Amino acid sequence: MNLSAFESKSFRHYLTFMSIALHGMWIQRLVVAWLAWNSSNSPAFVGFVAFLSFAPTMITGPLFGVLADRIEIRLAVFSNYIVMLSITLIFIIVAYFYGINEISVALFSTAIGLVASANHPFRMALAARLGNKNQLSSIIAITTLNFNLSRLVGPAIGGILVSKFGPIQTLWVTSVGFLPIIFLIQKLSIRERDSDTKVEQHFLDALKEGLSFTKKEPFLLYIFGLTICVTMLGRGLLETLPIVAQGVFKAGPNELGLLTASAGGGAIVASFVKALGRPQQKGKIGSLGAICSVLVPFSIIIIGFSNNFLLTAGLVSLLGFVVTFFATTMISAAQLQLTDEFRGRVMSLWTMTAMGGGAIGAIILGVISEIFGISNTFIFLGSLTTSIIVLILFFAHPNKKY
Repeated sequence: MNLSAFESKSFRHYLTFMSIALHGMWIQRLVVAWLAWNSSNSPAFVGFVAFLSFAPTMITGPLFGVLADRIEIRLAVFSNYIVMLSITLIFIIVAYFYGINEISVALFSTAIGLVASANHPFRMALAARLGNKNQLSSIIAITTLNFNLSRLVGPAIGGILVSKFGPIQTLWVTSVGFLPIIFLIQKLSIRERDSDTKVEQHFLDALKEGLSFTKKEPFLLYIFGLTICVTMLGRGLLETLPIVAQGVFKAGPNELGLLTASAGGGAIVASFVKALGRPQQKGKIGSLGAICSVLVPFSIIIIGFSNNFLLTAGLVSLLGFVVTFFATTMISAAQLQLTDEFRGRVMSLWTMTAMGGGAIGAIILGVISEIFGISNTFIFLGSLTTSIIVLILFFAHPNKKY
C-alpha cells in the first residue's frame, strides 16, 4: 500500500479532522431517513426525502466545481461546514419548539443536500493539494478510503445513537463533529495549483469547458455510465434502508442500526482490500471493479427474495462491500485522468452522477415499492440493472481491457 501521503503533515491533520466531519454528515443522513419513515410510514416518502438530499448535487454540484477551481479552497471548506453546522442547529431548535413533521424533514433534507453538493468538489480540490504530485495517487487512495468508510460507518454509528438516545440528540453529536475542521482548516499548508486557473473566464464558460473535457475523454464517459447504473440501485437502497428494516421486517431502530452496521462492516473490508491491493492503473477499472459493478444489482435481487432478517443483514454487508469497492475504483480511476485545472469541475460532475444516481434510485425504489411491493421491486430493478451493466462492460469500454 502506498502511504507516501502521510509524509505530509497537513494531510495527516486534514485526514483526522475530515474523518470526524464526514462521519457527522452521514449520521445526519441516517437521522433524516429515520425521521422520514417515522413521520409518514411511507416507502415513497422515504425515497422522496432521500432524493431531496441528493438532488441539489445534480444542479449545483458542477457550479461549485467551477468555484473550487478558482477560489481559496481552505476558505471554501471552512464556509461550507459553518453553513452545515448552522442548518443542523436551526433544525434542532425548530424541532424542540414546533415538533417534527413531513415538511420540516423534507426541508432539512434539501438544505443538507445543497450544502453537500458544494462539500464534495471542495474536499476533492483541497485534498489533492495537500502533498506533492508524486503523492497524488496515495492521497487519492487514502481520502477515497476515508470517505467510503465514513459513508457507511457513519450511518452505522447513527443507527446505534438513534436507538439509544433519539434522533434529535444524535444531531447534537453531528454538530460537535463539525467543529474540529471549522477551527483548524485555515492552519493547513497547501501547494500551489499545477496550472493557472482562468479566473477571468465566465462562470458558465468554465463549466462548459469542464463538460467539454469530459465528453472528449472516452474513459471518463465509460466511468460515468457505469457509475450512474450502479449507484441508482446500490446507493438508492443504502439510502432507504428504513424501507427494508421497517417496511419488510417491521423492525425498530436497533434493527436499522444492525443493517447500517452490516453495510459499514462491508465497506470497511472493501476499503482495506482496495487500499492494500495493487495501485490503481490509469485508464483501467480492473477486473474486481468490473465484478463489483455486477454484484451490486445481483445482491439486491437476492435481498428481494430474502425473508430472514439475519440473511438480509449479511446481504446488506455484501452490498456495502461491492458498492464501496466500486465507488473507490471509479473515483481513483477518474482522478488519475485529471490535472488540477479541471479536477474540481470534472470530479463535481462525477459526484453529480453518483449522487444523482442515488437520488433517482431512491425515489424510484420508494415509488415502485409503494405500488408493487418492496421485494418485487428489488427483484425486478436488480435484474434490469444487471443486464444493463453487463452490456456496458462488454460493449462500451474504450479499449476492452479492464
